[in-house]
Amino acid sequence: MSWIELKLDFPQDRLEDVSAYLFALGCEGINVTDTAIVIYFSTHRWTGEIQKAMVEYLRHVHPGFSRRRIQVSALTDRDWMSDWKKGFRPIRIGERVIVKPPWEDYRLRTGEQILIINPKMAFGTGHHESTRLMIIELEKAMKPGMQVLDIGTGSGILAILADKLQAESVLAIDNDMEAIHNSQENAGLNESSGRLIFALGDPSQLPGDKYDLILANINRNVLMQYADTFMQHLKSGGRIILSGLLLTDEFAVLQAYQNAGCRLLRKSAMKEWLALVFESERKTIDEKSGRDRYRDKFDTASDSAQK
Repeated sequence: MSWIELKLDFPQDRLEDVSAYLFALGCEGINVTDTAIVIYFSTHRWTGEIQKAMVEYLRHVHPGFSRRRIQVSALTDRDWMSDWKKGFRPIRIGERVIVKPPWEDYRLRTGEQILIINPKMAFGTGHHESTRLMIIELEKAMKPGMQVLDIGTGSGILAILADKLQAESVLAIDNDMEAIHNSQENAGLNESSGRLIFALGDPSQLPGDKYDLILANINRNVLMQYADTFMQHLKSGGRIILSGLLLTDEFAVLQAYQNAGCRLLRKSAMKEWLALVFESERKTIDEKSGRDRYRDKFDTASDSAQK
């Protein structure tokens, strides 16, 4: 895969005002250097229409901005990784989770939980607010022995943490094979257990199993589209943690999940990003649990690699 790098001559103190819009356009990463805001799009997402919409929006936020203030370059995967390495350092999320890349050393302290994430092209390094919100809420909700479903796993960061927190089983899915490969690599770096499975697919392809906890850090439209589907896979009293949402998305998403049979337990915010935690109000019949229930029902990543 190749990438488009855009260096914006734009006030860095206004980044919080525009980052949500950039991600909504399809931006897949943002770095801040001493001289510019640098954003990344995959080549198949970057179009003239996207560029025009971005310029018009940035001009609205900062009058005087123009296309001349954008420096566009094409990057290879190697170039992408080199740029990410410059800005990816160990970070603390919540009280005890430390996320670090494999090339950085970190001396673990008592009680801390470390996640080793090689970012590559998949979403989920812990630097984005929505990922941080998910990690914080996952720590609060997770209990040993839970059966967990992670939708849109990206780098695998949430699924790997759930496994470290002693889930009985974790099924993590994504519709991007590169994300699956990256999440498998990260699971290896963290010495994840055999209870964790990564699979290629989307929520409509899920088998009929039910879960104690469903995690979904994706966009508003997908979250609303699959509200009923998520409920069908949630045990009675089970919980759903959602993010990838802006503060302005709250009302629409809240209504969708309440209509599907959930009640809101709590919400949390970080800058312009929002996380919502729901609990099932419907009575459901729990099905068998365990790793073997996924066999012959789902296209697991290891099977896909052999095809």
